[in-house]
Amino acid sequence: MTILVTGSRGGIGAGLVHRLHTSGYDVRAASRAPEKADPPAGVTVVPLDLADATTFAPALAGVSSMFLYAEPTGIDELLDAAVSAGVRRVVLLSSDSVNLPNAEHSALARHHLLVERALRAAPLTSTVLRPGGFATMTLGWAESIRAGAPVEQGYPEARLDVIHPDDIADVAELALTTHTLDDETISLGGPEVLGFRDQARILGELLNREIELREAAPEQAAARLGSHVPAPLVAAVLDYWAQLSDGRCEASRSAEPITGRPGRTFRQWATENLAWFR
Repeated sequence: MTILVTGSRGGIGAGLVHRLHTSGYDVRAASRAPEKADPPAGVTVVPLDLADATTFAPALAGVSSMFLYAEPTGIDELLDAAVSAGVRRVVLLSSDSVNLPNAEHSALARHHLLVERALRAAPLTSTVLRPGGFATMTLGWAESIRAGAPVEQGYPEARLDVIHPDDIADVAELALTTHTLDDETISLGGPEVLGFRDQARILGELLNREIELREAAPEQAAARLGSHVPAPLVAAVLDYWAQLSDGRCEASRSAEPITGRPGRTFRQWATENLAWFR
C-alpha cells in the first residue's frame, strides 16, 4: 500500500515520512513546494496544492491511506478525488481547539471543524487527531533567547499539556498502518502540564542561564505570533491561550495508552532541539 503524507515539509509530516520509510512502508511525500522538500532517499515527492485541483489525481494515484493537515480550502474536492482514486483511510491532524465552548466562533477551531465535518461526510475510514499545545511553539522564542533578550509572551500563565511532535507522529503511524484507531477521534497531550514560564525555566536550566519571560501586550503578542502563524488564526490562538490561563488543564491525554510508550516530555524535546536556542 502507498501512504501519502500531505504537508510533508511540516514538523509532523516530515517526521512521519521518515518513520514510515524506515519501517518499510511505501510512502509518498506531498507538498505545495515539492522542490523545497528534503525526504529520505527513495521517497517520491509530489506537488499537492489544495488551491489547485489539477494536482489531486496525480498525487493520489495508487494511494490507499493519507495523512492530512487541516486546511478547508479545496477539502471537498480533495476528498472526492481521494474516493475516486481508491483511498480507503484518512488520518487528519486537527486541533483540540474544537473542544472549546466557543468553537463555532473561533477562527482556529472553525478552521479545523470544517475539515473534520467534510471528512466525516466522506465514505472513508478516518481517524481524527486533536493535539493541544505543541512543544515547537517555543521556537518562536529562539531569536530572543539567542540574543540574550527577554522573551515576550502573550498569556504567560497559560497552562498546557505540551506534546512532543514525535508522540503525534507515533499515533498517526499507528492509525495509518493498522485498524486499531479506525473511526476514532483522539485528543492528545503530553505527559505533564506546563505553563509558558515552566517551559522558559526548563530551557534556562538546559542553557545554564536564566530566561526572563515577560507578558506581552495584546498587539505585541499578535505581531510576534503572526511571524509563524497564519494571520487569520492569530487572534484565535491568543484567545485559546487566554482560556488556558485558569489552571484547569490536566495531563490526561498522553499517547502512552495508545502507543505503549511513555509520552515524551518538554525537557526531552528541548534537549533535542537546544541548538535552536544557543
